[in-house]
Amino acid sequence: MSMQANTKHLLLRTGFGPAPTDPDEVEVSTLLGVEASRPIDVVERIRPGELTNESKRKELIQQIRAQVLKLNQGWMKLLTAPESRLREKMTLFWHDHFACRVRAPFLAQQNNNVLREHALGNFRTLLTSISKDPAMLQFLNNQQNKKDSPNENFAREVMELFTLGRGNYSESDIKAAARAFTGWAFNPLSGEFVFRDKVHDGGVKTFLGKTGRFNGDDVISMILDKRATATFIAEKVYCHFVDVKPDRDAIETLAKHFYESDYSISGLMKELLTMDIFYDERHRGNRIKSPVELLTGFLTQTGGVFENPDAPIFIQRALGQVLFFPPNVGGWPAGTGWIDSSSLTFRLALPSAMFDQTEINIEAKDDGDVNNATNTAGARRLSMRVDWALLAKKFGGDGTPATVDNIEAYLLPQPSTEANRNMVRKYAGKSGSEAEVVRKACIALMALPEYQMS
Repeated sequence: MSMQANTKHLLLRTGFGPAPTDPDEVEVSTLLGVEASRPIDVVERIRPGELTNESKRKELIQQIRAQVLKLNQGWMKLLTAPESRLREKMTLFWHDHFACRVRAPFLAQQNNNVLREHALGNFRTLLTSISKDPAMLQFLNNQQNKKDSPNENFAREVMELFTLGRGNYSESDIKAAARAFTGWAFNPLSGEFVFRDKVHDGGVKTFLGKTGRFNGDDVISMILDKRATATFIAEKVYCHFVDVKPDRDAIETLAKHFYESDYSISGLMKELLTMDIFYDERHRGNRIKSPVELLTGFLTQTGGVFENPDAPIFIQRALGQVLFFPPNVGGWPAGTGWIDSSSLTFRLALPSAMFDQTEINIEAKDDGDVNNATNTAGARRLSMRVDWALLAKKFGGDGTPATVDNIEAYLLPQPSTEANRNMVRKYAGKSGSEAEVVRKACIALMALPEYQMS
């Protein structure tokens, strides 16, 4: 495969596909070398004390609902910025790994910015920071974890889902860790982490075979001392960016260097993205795009902008992945878990709805959470503005068959069938301008099953 094909594969996995402004070749070091994305800063903290009376309470509830929508829209803008694609893709990865769902938009924004800041930094720092994050502490009930009544929820998930994985700790380890995390809380007025010494259990504990008066930082350090943590994260990264079927040799190589680097995430990603196995032919177009990846791909690859700012939220709802609202602490499904007959039909109809401005005929169900303001974000028309003339300058100029071939090579992770190609040429050929050829080719090619893959 040519380097250009390698670049397309790289950009599909480390971002959401190539953008029209991308060069023919992109180096891994270039993707890793981009400075941190700017934090999301679209909502302000609402103090609990401001709920002074019934009318004020109703006003603030409406304000919170508006903030939920602004927060989603704010992250979508960053996700579609080509210059920060890998950091935002990694932020999305960690958003699923450290799944967290809270009612307070400011805490959700703060949590997301912690993930963004450390997305390509050090996993030790990321784990410590997210473990002390107010949204996470609230979501996993550590605010209620006190020495007289230890709550094991946070301790259990830290080991089972965030670090070691099942089979690498015992129930007694969970109980000891829960005691160590007592006193980890946050100030609801300031939204900042606090350590409440009076409710901390400072007694002797035995955790992962060691005994001492451990606190939460000690527990995190001992978890990271275990090579099982490096293996667990390396496998999660491999299965997300390469193949859902683990390759034990590749994962062990990644885990070894990840552990020896003291958990450098950028080092882990550099090694993964320069491995031969990453570019292997069998790993091209073998991964089903999540709804957010599909949606962001539409925007990134066309440079388009939705006319209705609620349209992306409606699409997320309809396809079952609303940013900031994972279904549970285990995160979202993956692979074939994204596809059923209804969602596939909607996915294939989206290009026509966006670029032909047809009205979509689907009801996006709410998730049962009355506090989720995205449940009411409606958009029957999903029209997107695209500069088709600009895309025609890049991909057109040689007639319909060649233009279709250029668009196909740009959009699809793998070539389609000759029958599909002829169908697209016939459909796009009924156009009066090169820009119209490009528009129709995008509609037809993005409606193919192949476009659902990365």
